[in-house]
Amino acid sequence: MIDMIRQPTTKAEQYDWWRRTVSGERVPRVEDEPKPGFYKRRMVRGGPFVPVEIWLEQEIDPETGELTADERLMAVCNGQLCDPVKVWTYARAISAEEYDALTGVRERIPDMAVIDAAMDLGRMAAIRP
Repeated sequence: MIDMIRQPTTKAEQYDWWRRTVSGERVPRVEDEPKPGFYKRRMVRGGPFVPVEIWLEQEIDPETGELTADERLMAVCNGQLCDPVKVWTYARAISAEEYDALTGVRERIPDMAVIDAAMDLGRMAAIRP
């Protein structure tokens, strides 16, 4: 019997699709295969964008560098854990800077905290700081 070494997926491999997409490359997207990265989506049509992050959870032995469990995709949408496959369908790749800006927008603009209703984006532009 051959002892298989379980090497974790590298960060470069994990974020390749997202990095290429954000840089403007048209990369094929598979509907049920979420990719780690930073995204935005709307919870309802006409609603504000909310931040989405997808990442690969890895349990790695600190001594050997090998995986101690299967890798699994995780996601957070608007601060709540969620199913990466479900959120992936509507997610648009954005830069890490845009993601950081979106994560704080609810505190800066109270109307943006209402994520389950459409909003008047023209009125929002008028009140921007």
